[in-house]
Amino acid sequence: MPKHLAAVCIAIVTLIGSAHAKPPIDAFSEVPEIRGVELSPDGNSAVYIQRIGEKDVLVIHDFGTATARPLVQVTDIKARYVHFVGNDFVVLVASAETRTDGFRDRYENSAAFAFNVKTGKYTQLLRNAKDLFPAQTGLGRIIGVSPDGKDVFMPAFMGTAYEDPSRDVLRVPLEGGRVLREGGAKGTTDTVDWVMNSSGQVVAREQFNENRDIHQIQKRESNGSWKTIYENKTEIPTLGMVGVSSDGQSLIVVNVQESEFLSLSNMSLADGKITPSPMRREDASVAATVSDINNVIYGVRYSGMFPSYDMFDAAVQAEIRAVQQVYITSAVYLTSWSNDWSKMLFFIEGGPLTEQYALYDRKAKKLTPIVSSRPSIKREDVGEVITIEYKARDGLKIPALITWPTGIAAADRKNLPLVVMPHGGPEAYDAVGFDWMAQFLANEGYVVLQPNFRGSSGFGNSFVEAGYGEWGRKMQDDITDGANALATMGWADADRTCIVGWSYGGYAALASGALTPDRYKCVAAIAGVSDLNEMLVSERKEHGVNSSTVAYWELLIGDPKEDKEAIQAVSPSTLAANFKAPVLLVHGTDDKVVPVRQSDLMHDALRDAKKNVRYIKIPGDDHSLVDNNSRRQMLTALGEFLAQNIGK
Repeated sequence: MPKHLAAVCIAIVTLIGSAHAKPPIDAFSEVPEIRGVELSPDGNSAVYIQRIGEKDVLVIHDFGTATARPLVQVTDIKARYVHFVGNDFVVLVASAETRTDGFRDRYENSAAFAFNVKTGKYTQLLRNAKDLFPAQTGLGRIIGVSPDGKDVFMPAFMGTAYEDPSRDVLRVPLEGGRVLREGGAKGTTDTVDWVMNSSGQVVAREQFNENRDIHQIQKRESNGSWKTIYENKTEIPTLGMVGVSSDGQSLIVVNVQESEFLSLSNMSLADGKITPSPMRREDASVAATVSDINNVIYGVRYSGMFPSYDMFDAAVQAEIRAVQQVYITSAVYLTSWSNDWSKMLFFIEGGPLTEQYALYDRKAKKLTPIVSSRPSIKREDVGEVITIEYKARDGLKIPALITWPTGIAAADRKNLPLVVMPHGGPEAYDAVGFDWMAQFLANEGYVVLQPNFRGSSGFGNSFVEAGYGEWGRKMQDDITDGANALATMGWADADRTCIVGWSYGGYAALASGALTPDRYKCVAAIAGVSDLNEMLVSERKEHGVNSSTVAYWELLIGDPKEDKEAIQAVSPSTLAANFKAPVLLVHGTDDKVVPVRQSDLMHDALRDAKKNVRYIKIPGDDHSLVDNNSRRQMLTALGEFLAQNIGK
């Protein structure tokens, strides 16, 4: 451990409180008290969203004076994230459920607000944009800033409710004024994304025509015309733009088929020639890029049970590794930095910690914990998280997490009640961190298994592709084999095991009840899929038969016409008669990811089959159940449900 960081460990120890009763449900169900912390470009202040009661407040903290002041209280909308644009402006992105004339369904309407941190005055960005397409999500994304710092560049769909919109780049003043097209760029109905350079100039756009399956990357010429420098015929694009090189001469792209693990490449803006980037590993995928607001790439973060970084600046990389060594049992993420990189902000979670932020001053060689996102949860309330690996029945190695119940000594971790909790996605993965749901369960006395079954991302393309067509089959076996492995090792009691899942995890939980009815004592599905054919038909209606989204889901699950019977054979709602374990269903009525109809179908099927089922339908909330009351209601019901079936 570097000497200049050693003292930080002592400082962290002083934050630990004395033993006390386990935290209330609210400590886990409520959104973090502090979230979305970002450092200002000069490194002198930070902005964050603070939850006070049931309201969010946008707050500026000045490090020099150690004072915080509110900018605005957010009411009637959901605060999503916040970031600095220069030192004088903060942009808040928020959303709300809405409906627009000409559109059948409600949708999550997002908006961005720019606050002048000196005057407190604000402007809603894009509000007065002429011809702004009325129903769209994702408004608020900034892809560039003008050299004078007065304007930002934002992609938006333009058109009326009765036509296919084009995706354009608009130049938007941060303070008053009207939206400008000058300096932006015009897209087409095929435009997917844009890249700008550090000088505030649009340099490239990505196009995908779903009817012709043509994927292109085009360079913007000096006369404003577009030159295609990359083209591929494919149902599902495998290459995508993520940014621009620091010298502005190359695009930075990812190609999922280039190697076993996702890596970066350089695409010359001159002729489209692709060359490998040094940012690649043979044992981990690029999980995210480290880039500024103009998408200039400084490095990458790799996938894995713990995050790791490669930076173009070797000194910065060494500092990141030094900070990670201080929190050796936790996951440490670089979240923001000052323009000169003299200060870096880190988010730390997992190990003995909940979620906290720490500021590293490179000149002073000082690391300072600045705030905990969940101050009501102390160190002794955090269940220890470990990584394990077990073999599935066909020999495939499955990486997984175990969260041990709190208050139980290591020597007594035997024959514990087990909750198996598969993740959503399914192309995602669970890594070391503070999982509020797993930690709630650990505080209730359960050991929690989170398996990264085949089909999960982060462990190579072959691992992802091993899940194609395996919903309810080998993917399901991987989960069951994990539960069996813990019982075989003596850690878990096979007769006191339940399965709980959210989204795809909810499907996996329901599939367990239908396909392995004797394995689990109870099944809980939150926003879960129950009828795969219904899901695929719904995706076709929403996105169109030629959509890459539809092609993706059919690759994973199957064709609803050609494979209808095989898909039905692993759809839990059609197998309600198989269930033996009691079932808990929870679903938000405004879920736009997995429609609430999926839980309606499951509930009706189980009720008709005279099975033990409880259904909690939460009005007005979405797929993530972002409202505190929603999560409190869900965790309360889940705690009672598990206690009744596998509790002591």
